[in-house]
This record gives sequence, C-alpha cells and structure tokens, in this order.
Amino acid sequence: MSPFLLLFLLVAIPLATSDTSSSILLSFLAALPSESQQLLLPSWRANAGNSTPGPHCAFLGVTCSTVGAVAALNLSGVGLSGELSESASLLCTLPELSALDLSSNNFNGAVPATLAACSGVTTLVLADNRLSGGIPPELFSSLQLRDVDLSFNALAGEILMAPSSADKSVLEFVDLKNNSLSGAIPAQLAALPELRHLDLSMNQLSGPIPDFPTQCKLESLQLYNNEIAGELPRSLSNCGNLTVLFLSFNKITGAVPDFFASLPLLKKLYLDDNAFTGELPVSIGELLNLEKLVASTNRFTGPVPGSIGKCQSLTTLRLNANQFTGSIPRRMGNLSRLEWLSLKDNSITGSIPLELGKCKELVMLELHNNNLSGIIPPEITELRKLQVMSLFKNRLQGPVPAALWQMPDMEELALYNNSLSGEVPAQVTLMRNLTEFNLAFNNFTGELPQALGLNTTQGLVRIDLTGNNFHGAIPHGLCTGGRLNVLDLRLNQFSGSIPGEILKCQSLSRVRLGNNQFSGILPSDLGINTGWSFVELSGNRFQGRIPGVFGLWRNLTMLDLSENSFSGPIPRELGALSNLGTLRLSSNKLSGPIPKELGNCKSLVRLDLENNFLNGRIPAEIIALGSLQNLILSGNKLTGQIPDSFTAKQGLLEVQLGGNSLEGAIPSSLGNLQVSLRLLNISNNRLNKQIPSSLGNLQNVETLDLSENSLSGPIPSQLSNMDALTFVNVSFNDLSGQLPNGWDKRAQQAPEGFLGNPQLCIHSSNGPCFRNLSRKNRLRNTHIIVALIVSTLAVMASGLCAIHYIVKRSQSLAANRVSIRGLDTTEELPEDLTYDDILRATDNWSEKYVIGRGRHGTVYRTEFAPGRLRAVKTIDLSLSKFPIEMKILNMVKHRNIIKMEGYCIRATGRSAAIYVGVNHHRLAR
Repeated sequence: MSPFLLLFLLVAIPLATSDTSSSILLSFLAALPSESQQLLLPSWRANAGNSTPGPHCAFLGVTCSTVGAVAALNLSGVGLSGELSESASLLCTLPELSALDLSSNNFNGAVPATLAACSGVTTLVLADNRLSGGIPPELFSSLQLRDVDLSFNALAGEILMAPSSADKSVLEFVDLKNNSLSGAIPAQLAALPELRHLDLSMNQLSGPIPDFPTQCKLESLQLYNNEIAGELPRSLSNCGNLTVLFLSFNKITGAVPDFFASLPLLKKLYLDDNAFTGELPVSIGELLNLEKLVASTNRFTGPVPGSIGKCQSLTTLRLNANQFTGSIPRRMGNLSRLEWLSLKDNSITGSIPLELGKCKELVMLELHNNNLSGIIPPEITELRKLQVMSLFKNRLQGPVPAALWQMPDMEELALYNNSLSGEVPAQVTLMRNLTEFNLAFNNFTGELPQALGLNTTQGLVRIDLTGNNFHGAIPHGLCTGGRLNVLDLRLNQFSGSIPGEILKCQSLSRVRLGNNQFSGILPSDLGINTGWSFVELSGNRFQGRIPGVFGLWRNLTMLDLSENSFSGPIPRELGALSNLGTLRLSSNKLSGPIPKELGNCKSLVRLDLENNFLNGRIPAEIIALGSLQNLILSGNKLTGQIPDSFTAKQGLLEVQLGGNSLEGAIPSSLGNLQVSLRLLNISNNRLNKQIPSSLGNLQNVETLDLSENSLSGPIPSQLSNMDALTFVNVSFNDLSGQLPNGWDKRAQQAPEGFLGNPQLCIHSSNGPCFRNLSRKNRLRNTHIIVALIVSTLAVMASGLCAIHYIVKRSQSLAANRVSIRGLDTTEELPEDLTYDDILRATDNWSEKYVIGRGRHGTVYRTEFAPGRLRAVKTIDLSLSKFPIEMKILNMVKHRNIIKMEGYCIRATGRSAAIYVGVNHHRLAR
C-alpha cells in the first residue's frame, strides 16, 4: 500500500492512531497484494465509523470482545491472494485473537510456522487455498492450537512431528484432507492425547494404520482415498467414542477384527474398496446406533451375518461386490428404517425373502448379479416408496407380481437376464415416474401396451427389451417427454414399421431394432436428426432405397442396415458422416458402384458391404482411409484391380475381398500392413501373376486365403516369415515350385489348402518332391506317370463319350421336362427329377440359396427330400482349362463333399448347370 493511502486511512479514522488492533489490521492489509487490498478496503472503510468501542470492530470479518479487542478474524471466501509468510504473521500480535479463518481464498506459498506461536489462537483454518510445501511440525506441538484445518491445498511431503509433541499437544481437530501428503501416518499423531477428529483423506499416504492409545478419545477417523495397507489394528477398539470410521479406497487387507462390541457409538462405518478377506464379524450386530454400513468391493466371504438384523438404525446397507454366499438373512426384514439395500455382485443363493417387504422405507433395492432363484415374492410390492429395483442377472423365474407393474414411485426397473415370463399389462402405464425399463433376455411375451410412455411425468429415458418374445407394433408414445435416449428391442418378433414419432425423436442416441420382423421402407423425408448416433436395423425385412438424408445425421457413429432387402445404390451423401465409425450394409440387394465419397468418412473403422450386387472398381479413397480396421467387400461383382495404396500408417486388421471379379496382380503394398493385418482373403477372383514377396512382411497375419484365382509362379520364400499363420489356402491356382520353408508341415496337416496346383511341389507322406528324387527313382516314376497319363486319357475318353451320350439324350427330351438323372450315380435320386425341378428348388437361382462363389461360378444349396442336402453349381464353360469331368471332381474335392452321389450337366450356350448329390451336411471348405 502506498504511504498516501495509509495517510488517508489515518485521517479518515482518527481513533485508529491510538488503537493497537486497528494498526495491526491495517498493517495486515498493507502486506497484501494491491488486488487483495482493493477487495477488502471498501468494506473496511465504509464500516470504520459505525462501531464502538473501536472502529475496527465493524471491519468485514472482525469479531471483537466486549472491550474492543479482536477475538476472531474470518475472511473466508473474500478472494484474497498472495503469500501468508509476512501478512499472517502480523496477526499473531493481536493479543486476544483466538480464531483465524482465511479459508477459500487464493493464498499460496508455505504455511507460516509462526502461526503455531500465535499467543491466543486456538482455531486455525487455512483450508481451500493453494498453499504448498510441507506442514510445519510446530503446529502439532503448539501449546494452544486445538483446531487445525489445512484441507484442500497442495501440501506435500511426509507428516513430521517432534518426538515429544504427543505429550504436550492439545490438538482436538486435525483436518489435512485433499492434499498430496505421502509417507506413513506418524504413530505420534494417532497418540495425541486430546485428539477427537482426524481427517487425512484424499492424500497419498501409505503404510499401515498406527496403533491407538488406551485412552483414545477419537470420535471421527477418516482415512479414505489413500494407499494405506496392512491390517486393521485391534487397538482401534480402544476408541470407544468413535462415531465415524471412514477407511474407503485403500489397500487394507486381512480380516476385520471382531471388536465392534467395543464401539457402541459407531454411526457410520465405511470399509469399501479395500482388500478385506474372511467373514464379516457377527459382532457387527452390536452396533445398535449404526446408520450407514458400506463394506462393498472387498473379498469378504461366507454368509451375510444375520445379526445385521439387530442394527435397526440402519438406513444404508451396502455389501455389494464381494464373495458372500448363502442366502439373504430373513432378519433383514427388521430393518424398518432401511432406505438403500445393495447385495449385488456376490454369489448369494436361495430365494428373495418375503420379509424384505417389511422394510417400508426402502427406496433402492439392488440384488442383481447373484444366483437368486425362485419367484419375485408378491410381498416386495408392499415397498411403496421403492424407486430403484435391480434384480437382473439372477435365475428368477415365473410371472412378475401384478402389483409390481403399478408401483407409483418406481423410476428404474431392471429385471433383465432372468427367466421371468408373462406379459406386460396395461397397468404399467401407472408407473408415472418410470425412466428406465429393462426386461431384456427373459421369456416375456405378448404385445406392449400402446399407451406405454404417454403418461410418464418426466418421460422414459432407457428402454431395453432385447431377447424376449414380444410381438406387434412399437408403441408410438415412447418418446413422450423428449428424454428417450436408448431404445433397444433386438431379438424379438416386433413387426410393422417404425413409428414416425420414434424416427423424429431428437433425444434418442442408441436405436437397436435388429433381428425382428419390421418391414416397409424408410421414408426419404426423415429430416435432419442430430441426436441419433448408434442405429442398428439389421436382420429385418426393410425394403426400398437407403435414404440419402442419413448423410445429414451428423452424429452417426454406427449405421447397421445389414441383412435386409434394401436395393438401389449406396447413397453418396453418407460420405458426409465425419463421425461414422461403423457402416454395415451387407446381405442386401444393393447395386451400383461403391461411392468414392465414403473416403471422406475419416473416422470409419469398419466397412462391411459384402453379399450385395455392387460393381465397378474399389475406390482408392477407401483403401487409403487411415482409420479403417475392417474392410469387408466379399461376395459382390467388383471388377478392376485392387488399388495398390496400402500404407504402413494404416491399422487394417482384416481385408476381405473374396468372391468378386477382381483382376490383375496382388498389390505389393499389402506388405506395408506388417504390424496390423490379421486376416487377408482375396479368394475367388481373377487375380493373376505371381504372389508378391512383400506378403512375407505380414508377420501377424493368422488367415491367408488366395484360393481360386489364376496366380502363377512359385510361392515366394519370404512367406516363410509369416509366423502367425494358422490357416493357409492357395488352392486352385497355377502355382508351381517349392513351398516356403516350414510350409510342408502345413500342407501335410491341411492338404486341401494346396489342391488344384499341379505344378506345386508338396512334401507329403506319399513321397518326396519329384525334383528332389535320384535319377533312378525319377526314371521309375516317369514310367509310372506315363502309365497314369494313359489311364487318365482312357478314363477321360470314356467320360467324354458318356457326356456326349447324355447331351444327345437331353436334346431328345422336351425343353421343359429334361431328366437330369446323372451318369455313374450311386444314389437313388428321384426318378422324375428335372432341370426345372432344380430351378424351382433354387427359386430360379435366387441369391438366398447361394452358399459360395468361385472362379468358375456359384454354388447353391437346396433340399429335394428331408435330410438329403444337395448342391447345385453353375459354371462358365468359357473358363474351362480342363475337361468338364475334372472340373466337377475339383469342385467336389474343394468343397469337402464327402461322397459324390451323382451329377448331371445341362449345357445352355457357354454355361452349364451341374447337380451334385451330397450324403453329408458339410459343404464348407
């Protein structure tokens, strides 16, 4: 403060010149930063002339004694700042000052040790500032300080005390919570003879809890949120006046001592989030004054003590997240004041005791995630104040008591993952406070009341009815109140269309309606919806086009429209969804090219478009997406080359491009995915040239499928570096030469993965590679091979004759009734089976019967007789590189068909239909 300002104060307050207290207060003010002076000065100056016997007694925060001496100074929350080392020390000269409160300001720096020597100060409150450094040991050895509150600062280091301080100190109240204190709790601190309140919570203290003296006067001990370890000391039983024991969120171990009979005044006992073991002592029932017992998240075992039923003052009982077994004690029905009962996340068995219906004050009942069985007792419905009922993840069964659907105060009803049954009655609408309604994974049936949600006071927030047998329409009023956030109706039999009120509900975030029987089209005029982020409509019967307006739903992170009958192109507008992480449009009837605009979805992690009729090239913009992890484009009609633009910065885990008509070489840049890639499937295409050696960089790939292409040349030796491989399929190519090191073992274990490569040299149990034989053995094998060739030619000639006979015979039959009885059949096929029968059985080669696509055509499945599976494959004769019989044989081997029972060929121009009878239900590779 400037000398002129002090002079002004001395003139304005003439009595202050002779008043010691006023001088000291003005000196304190002058020692503060100018910003703090401006905060305090107006109120001190305005009140200067309004008080007797001294003007300072009217200063803000000053309390005077009858003779005008400053007895207390409370400047809490004024906004003062600066360091206390100089200013606070001046206050110690106030002769009768007994209480100093400078809390909730912005003071920084160290705690002045001089405050411990203030002659008359008994209460020192410096809480909620920005004080740092250590705690002066002098505070604990002061001869007059009784209350010290340094909580909510930035104090650090260990708590240091003079060896003799325990004998001299008169401290009764010590609050050091929410600092950064470390080290162990000093034994001298716990031994302070007058200590009644000790709060060291929310620090970084470690080590064990020290022992307590025989004449312990503690009434409150709070040590929560530290790293205290060791066992609970038995000497705590010396503190018979204890009313609060708060030990939560530490690392205390061992069993709880059976000492509760020595703590009869205890009202609040918090033992949660430690590592206690053993059983909860029976003596806990002696705590007749206990109001709150929280022992959750430990490792307590054994049964819940029935003696707890004696603690009739309990309002909160939380024993959740332990390993309690046995049944719920019936004596808990005696807890007439109980408001919160949580036994969730244990291994409790038996039924829910009907005696709980006597706990009339119960507001929250949490019994979920146990092994409870039986029914929900009707007596539970007598708990008319109940707001939360969580019984999920048990083994409860039978119908829900009728009165439960009408409980007036119910807000959250969670019964999911049980075996409950019955229907939801219309009376459910009487639960006007209902916000969360979760019945998922039970056996509920019937239709939902159409008035559900219309009468709620605040509006439903979460509805989850997944995995039941509900049917009928979605109630149109579920979003009444505009708070509905989650709607999950998956795995039911709901039908009809999605109500417009739901589609326009802006509060919705997650909508999951998959695997139902919804139908119709999604209207193109949906409008902009900024709320929806997770949309799953898969496994339904939706038709029509995908609305382009989805591109305006900018919060979408997941859009799943798979397994429906959507047709037309993929909307280019979807490229505007910058937050989109998953796009699943697989198993629809979508056509046209893949929009290159999808490359603008910079957050896209999973793109699944398989099993559609998409054509054209794969956009390079999609390949280049840095966020993409799963690229699934299999089973379409894509053409052109695979873009050679994979980079090491990408995190692709899965690339599936099989079952298309892709051409050209395998991109060598795939080798850049050496860290991330786990699955690579580019089978059933028209890829040619050699396998790039860069694929050997893919050391984490587990599945590699290059089958049914036209790849040629040797398999690069670098592929021996692919140590993570568990599945390899390079069958039906034109590969040759030696296998990479270590691959001969794979060929022996799974030879089907190497078939259809006549020039590929494979070590097997049948003999070594031809090129590795001696000249003598080579000559002998040459003779054998010549004999085999002659025999093969003879068989092929016979086969061609047989085919010629079949074709001639087929031409003599009516065009619409051509018998397809095959040659060499070993099965009693239907005598009148015709090609038209195959067309009807496959619904004129419908996509829903497709079980696979290959380089030579498509495989269909159907069933002509109960239990007799058939496969039909169309092939393109123009692609034939070997006789039709060999093509049939390779197809049968490649599909792992156990027994070929018969086949028939019907040639139509350049294509043919082959019918193969199968005796076993195994067509997968």
